[in-house]
Amino acid sequence: MLKSRAKSVLIFILGMLTFAVGYFFMSTFIIVEKPTQDGIIEDWGQICFWPDVDGLYASISPKGCYSTTCTHPTLQTGSAIVDVQNRKIQLEARFVLVKTSRFPFPCIDNCSGGGTVQFKLVPLIPNNYEVWFGDLKVGDLMPFSGRPTPRQCFENKS
Repeated sequence: MLKSRAKSVLIFILGMLTFAVGYFFMSTFIIVEKPTQDGIIEDWGQICFWPDVDGLYASISPKGCYSTTCTHPTLQTGSAIVDVQNRKIQLEARFVLVKTSRFPFPCIDNCSGGGTVQFKLVPLIPNNYEVWFGDLKVGDLMPFSGRPTPRQCFENKS
């Protein structure tokens, strides 16, 4: 009976040790962290506009520098409202980013890991348009008529 009890205790200890080692490997190499409050970005880093055959496109990148190998965007959403009468484009965006582990490798030093939100805007009447992000005026957009409009970008330096 003593041998049976010692065997059961040994099996229990080995099982718990196996569980602890498995949890370490899962949390280090496989499982992605849950987003923290600082992983929710509702500010813009760059807003760009460019024409295509079927209309004008816009993209918004989050503010900050996020490595593509150590950051995973779990949510990229936004809205774009074009008010042709008042010549105003109202943009909103929200990014939820989580850190991922590359242990034992370091993160790649680039800033494209936050992703982008892209919009297809209705064809605009050639005129000057104010671009707004939330309550902040970003700048003025000037789509041309009859000729290709170059890519126009705004950088958030604040």
